[in-house]
Amino acid sequence: MAFLLPLCLIGLIGALLYLFLVFNFNYWRKRGVLGPKPRPLFGNLPNVVLQKRSFEYDILDIYREYKGKDRFVGIFNLRNPQLLIIDPKLVQDVLITNFRNFSENEFSKWRSEVTPALTNIRIKASYPIMLSVCGKMTKYLEKETKKHLPHGVEARELAARYTTEVVSNCIYGIEAGAFEEGPCDIREKGAAILDQSFGSKIYLMMMSLLPDRLRGIFKRPFMRKDMQTYFIQLMKEAIKIRQSTKSDRADFLNYLLQLREKKNLTEIELAAHTLTFFVDGFETSSILISNCIRCLAQSEGAQQKLRDEINKTIEENGEISFEKLLELPYLDQCINECLRLRSPGISITKRCSNTCELMSSKEKPIKVEKGIIVVLPYYALHHDPEYYPNPEEFIPERFSPENGGTKKYKEMGVFLPFGDGPRICLGMKFALCQSKAAIVEIIRNWRVKLNPKTNPTFIIDPKYFFCVPEGGSWVDFERIIN
Repeated sequence: MAFLLPLCLIGLIGALLYLFLVFNFNYWRKRGVLGPKPRPLFGNLPNVVLQKRSFEYDILDIYREYKGKDRFVGIFNLRNPQLLIIDPKLVQDVLITNFRNFSENEFSKWRSEVTPALTNIRIKASYPIMLSVCGKMTKYLEKETKKHLPHGVEARELAARYTTEVVSNCIYGIEAGAFEEGPCDIREKGAAILDQSFGSKIYLMMMSLLPDRLRGIFKRPFMRKDMQTYFIQLMKEAIKIRQSTKSDRADFLNYLLQLREKKNLTEIELAAHTLTFFVDGFETSSILISNCIRCLAQSEGAQQKLRDEINKTIEENGEISFEKLLELPYLDQCINECLRLRSPGISITKRCSNTCELMSSKEKPIKVEKGIIVVLPYYALHHDPEYYPNPEEFIPERFSPENGGTKKYKEMGVFLPFGDGPRICLGMKFALCQSKAAIVEIIRNWRVKLNPKTNPTFIIDPKYFFCVPEGGSWVDFERIIN
């Protein structure tokens, strides 16, 4: 009989745990919202936990199953109710018309402070840096290709070296040494901030299971103390160098120094501003560049057409001016098609900041309570054959001027690589500029094709929250002798 008590306790704990995991699974049903039946622990997105495939494919399956049944669908991420938007017009409503109900107030102040740093004038001032780093990238590729490596060069690794060097120079005014032998300290530190290790994901999963009141108790700092110290010290060194050289370069660092004087920013606030742009600038842009190179490596015709456009635009000094870079229509088409097909961000979430109503397809208002996460399935919209025939094919002509460019797709609410509305990605212009410069440098100097090591089918790696291919993008580079 003595063993019955422990068994009863185990059974009671198990029952309580089960009830905790499923007690709110009727959340959407009570509100009359359609949705698939959730599973204990997993909800409707099992691969958030299992990682057998990217959870983005879970979202894609739900989108396809419920498209045409209603404008949105109620889902559960683990045990947390979320609203998956299916109708692109409703996506626009969340991003544009109704954006005040899906924004965080503390972000507004930060946004108003940094917006002036991202003008065309400041980006143009950074363009010579991009060209200089492009030259370093070509020298690095020449060295790597002479090794005759059987697996070629991994495109994302190459692009990450490039973006790290560009962003370090533009933001901190220092050279990172990303193309040199050995580890690059600043890049390793930046990558660690976006920790996507299994342990980190388990922590996030456990936090999402906890009630709101308990999350604050177990919440860990966004950044480890040693990382915080590193970037504050880096910021100090950058300021010291800038002041000693008395440079008034109209770049991001120059603007932040002016902002520090006006707003009396602390070292931590200053470091936070720079760190945000550093991480965004090197991570998402490197994914865009590598995915675009991969697309061009698989499309010889598009690659040659882009090369012809570039060669016609090169000036007497062998370079392409900032103004000309922005006027390469086929380059824009290739990048836009890559952003549709392989956008770095695959689904975006917005937290409801004010309780509001969204209208169902039956003209029935559904209350969205404050705190509910709304999922905007960019990847699913970008791969919907109703909007994009043959959606898995790389067809830059979709975005040709004759076909209206991106305008008609944006108006439909189905082209959203940078979001839309007042909360559109702040770093979009800078990201596009540095990405274009890198792609031009590679395509004008190298013929690219996929190495046999690369799986020709692009499968999103479940280990990442971004659109990164499983197994990498290994590319062979053949030097073009002009």
